[in-house]
Amino acid sequence: MNKYRRDIILVIKDDAVYPDSIDTQVECLNYVIACVDNKEGFCRAHELVNRNCITSNKNKILAAVQKNA
Repeated sequence: MNKYRRDIILVIKDDAVYPDSIDTQVECLNYVIACVDNKEGFCRAHELVNRNCITSNKNKILAAVQKNA
């Protein structure tokens, strides 16, 4: 049973692909995605450029994202 709630397309160039290696890669990708899948992680991973200043202020970043959505 799939314990993740997101769709991931994994493109692999190797000819010899083992199901265990695919599962490992998907688990690693889910871990990376989960790190920025919430507001705190999103704000840590992004900065806001506003004219001549760059800010990491969480409230300003979230306000800018909500305004453009």
